[in-house]
Order: sequence, then structure tokens, then C-alpha cells
Amino acid sequence: MTIAQARTADTGRIEISQLVKEFIGRDGPTTAVDHVDLHTEPGEFITLLGPSGCGKTTTLRMVAGFEHPTSGDIRLDGDDMTRLTPDKRPMSMVFQSYALFPHLSVRDNIAFGLKLQRLNAKDMNDAIEGALVSMDLVKLADRAPNQLSGGQQQRVALARAMVMRPKVLLFDEPLSNLDAKLRVQMRTEIRGLQQRLGITALYVTHDQDEAMSLSDRIVVMNKGRIEQMGTPDEIYRRPATVFVADFIGSANFLEPSAVSFAGGVANVRVLGSERPLPYAPGAEQAENHSVLVRPESVHVQRAREVPTEGDAVVGGRGRVLRAVFYGAVVEYEIDTNAGTIVAVVADPDPSAILHEGDLVEVDFPPSRGWLLPA
Repeated sequence: MTIAQARTADTGRIEISQLVKEFIGRDGPTTAVDHVDLHTEPGEFITLLGPSGCGKTTTLRMVAGFEHPTSGDIRLDGDDMTRLTPDKRPMSMVFQSYALFPHLSVRDNIAFGLKLQRLNAKDMNDAIEGALVSMDLVKLADRAPNQLSGGQQQRVALARAMVMRPKVLLFDEPLSNLDAKLRVQMRTEIRGLQQRLGITALYVTHDQDEAMSLSDRIVVMNKGRIEQMGTPDEIYRRPATVFVADFIGSANFLEPSAVSFAGGVANVRVLGSERPLPYAPGAEQAENHSVLVRPESVHVQRAREVPTEGDAVVGGRGRVLRAVFYGAVVEYEIDTNAGTIVAVVADPDPSAILHEGDLVEVDFPPSRGWLLPA
């Protein structure tokens, strides 16, 4: 049996209900995970994303069985996993440090978990050979971990997890020790392998690019709670809170001078004109608001009528505070009466590149704005 035969499409449904984890310290209990609810579909790739200390790794460790919840339930395909030890859960975990056995060869590292299952020799050898082929490790099978590069070690850790044919594959920041180019390569391989095998994956990272490129859905966590759960597009373009908007990608937050609601849109006066904007749940009840505009959605051009030096910046006008040329894009930082705006212009015309001190006009399409409770 090879790892390509790992799972059918109807297994790997995780149900986390009201999960709480408290740690007791000198100053009393600290809540690391605060009433988290999370349900996955079989074969889904879910990423837990957030800053350090937000509770994402603690949540993963409770799913794996390395931490016991203070309260709440964890179920897999309807079976209660909450109090089972890690070896009793049909899950495999890939660690940040790879956690390879230094005294064992690549082949023996992959075989370790299978030996505990006491498979017959033929089934075990078939599974190991399948894993070696799938992860392009055949020529490295007899090497020790210290003879491998970081990317090769990560492949061994993946093969060791996959060969167990788990219902769920857990990842604890597995690419953080690799250089930037290799991270991009490995996340492509991880996603491709997970899709081919149809295994449910729960992945922890603080890297936004990893989350956006890997996930079917992203769970953004903050202070032990889930701020928002949605597809990468929903999280990026329609964030539920200012925290999510600020954490995912680059964001401009503009201060509107007037806001009213009618017909399912918000009529917002910002950058000198009124425009209809879509808005986040809760915006109608909020006293203060921010308009989210992503830098790539900002249109910037040289001002057509140049005010005299010293005139106040008004309307959709602004003054370039900083211009940075990155080759494929130019990034501008612009002072406006709605706040400082960052604009990114792709494939810039060299003759049209603006410079520090230039007066400009800035705007954005209403469909690219998003009104949030401030």
C-alpha cells in the first residue's frame, strides 16, 4: 500500500466545540484558548493564522493530544478525541523542528511509526517505498538526517507523517526554518500532496503568504479567540474587523467625514467625495468607522492643477512623502486629509514615476473600499 491510497473523501471531519485552555501561573490562570468553535470538512486545508501568543499552536496541540483542554470537545468523524493520547488519534503531525531521529537513516525514520503498528514485512516495505518515491527521497534513503539539507529533512518529516495514512495531518509552522525560496517550493509541494491524497490538514503559521497560498479556509486568531474564518479572498477583501484587515496584507485605513446607510450600502464621504461602499457586519451599529482600501486598489496620478506651495492638502489630493522603486512595482506614501495612504503601482512607466514632494490626486473604485467599525 502506498501513501497515495491514504484516505477516502468521507473521513477527516474535525469538530471543535467551545474549546478552552487555561494555564496556571503565579498570578493565577491565563486563558490561552477562549471558547473556540471550529468545524472542518473532509479533505479541507484549514490554516490557523495569527500573531505570537494568539492561541493557534495551543489549539493545534490540543487537537493532536499533546495538551489537554480545560473544557470543550474535540471530535473526529463523530468520535470523541478529547481525552485520548496522541498515539490513539488517527492523526500525524509535522513539527517545526522536523523531529527526526538523528541515529536513524531516512528509511528508518519513515518506518518508525509503521513498526509500532506491527505490519507484516511486505506491507511495511511497500508503504516505505511508496513514501520514498512520492517525496523524491529514493536516492537519500540510507543517509542520516545530518547529511540532508533543510528541505530534504522536511520531506522526510512529511513522508513519515503521510506513510501512517492519517485521517488528519497537522502542521506546526513546518517551514519557518527554511529560506524564503525554499519555503515557496515546499508549500507548493505540501498543498499538492495534500490535495492528491485528500487528507484533512490543520496548519499553523504566522506567515500570511503561506496561509493565503495553502488554504481552503483561514482562521484568524487573536488573544485566544477566532476573529474571523473564511476563504483567503473573504479574509483579504472583506475582513470582519480592523485587526484582521491590518494583520492580513497591507492596508490603508481612511477616516470618513460622514457616513450614512441606505439600501444595503454605506454612503461614505472620504477623499473629498461621497461614494457607496459595501460594509462589514456591525458597521451600522458602530459610532466610529474606518474605510479599508488596499494599496494596490489606490489610483494615483500627478495633480492636474497644482496649488501654490503651502496650500493645504484638500479633497482627493495628496503630497508624496516617500517613493520606493522595487522593480516590478513602485510604492508611494502619500499625505492626504483622510490620513496617510500607501499606493502600489505595478509595472510603472519610468517616465511617469512620481517623486517625494510631488502633488498628486488619489482615488479608489467604490467596489474596492470596505467600511469597518473603527
